[in-house]
Amino acid sequence: MYVAKIPNRNSPPCYLIRHSKRVGQSIRKTTLANISKLPLEVIEQIRVILRGGIPVEKIEDAFSLISSRPHGHVAAVLGVMRQLGFPALLHRTNTRRRRLATGLVAARVLYPATKLATSEALDARTASDTLNEELQLRRVDADDLYEAMDYLVHHKHAIERRLARRHLSESALVLCDITSIYVKGDSIELANYGYNRDGKKGKKQIVFGLVTDSDGCPVAVEVFSGNTADPQTLSVQVTKLRTTFGFSHGVMVGDRGL
Repeated sequence: MYVAKIPNRNSPPCYLIRHSKRVGQSIRKTTLANISKLPLEVIEQIRVILRGGIPVEKIEDAFSLISSRPHGHVAAVLGVMRQLGFPALLHRTNTRRRRLATGLVAARVLYPATKLATSEALDARTASDTLNEELQLRRVDADDLYEAMDYLVHHKHAIERRLARRHLSESALVLCDITSIYVKGDSIELANYGYNRDGKKGKKQIVFGLVTDSDGCPVAVEVFSGNTADPQTLSVQVTKLRTTFGFSHGVMVGDRGL
């Protein structure tokens, strides 16, 4: 048996409960009931029952919700990172440390926080989205993230060489400039007093030097003591272009301070 919908040209369709069987080479249909006057919701439930299903009052009644974690924003960020070949920049093989480093960067985009808070967001037991599942990280703690950062420092020059091969070429225009950030506390080795660009007098700082291609895409970064003068940072970047990246010619563009 089944519910047949019979269209009418100038009036609502007719709903019939029918039974069909094969007689010789033809199929014979028998109308058992006309249910057109029933509400459409009831007709649909009858259709489901005749098909062997079980009708439910609400769609929520058909499922047992175990857990539901947001995924769209994770898919967007990881999708762009993979499209750009970001994981391969960190390391050629898909190691756990590479996945942790990828998770660190993705988490920095999604929800900037301390390493402790980030480790909780990445840990399978306390994850608030699907980033842990997508990167197959399972259990993560703050020590894992610090080890991943040590891993990045160890592979820094290799990562920068891969970036240079992508974005720089012989005789390319290379942009270089520095900035600084003031810090608090006395246990930071590179923190020192120097020219503070934020106008924070009496604060120790750290100086950063950045190298980009002509479109502003970052290729390399160096960290200097807070009292390093601008011209001193330039020779380091030139040396990197010649030795690390293997370029014999180039044009460096900086501000008057350099």
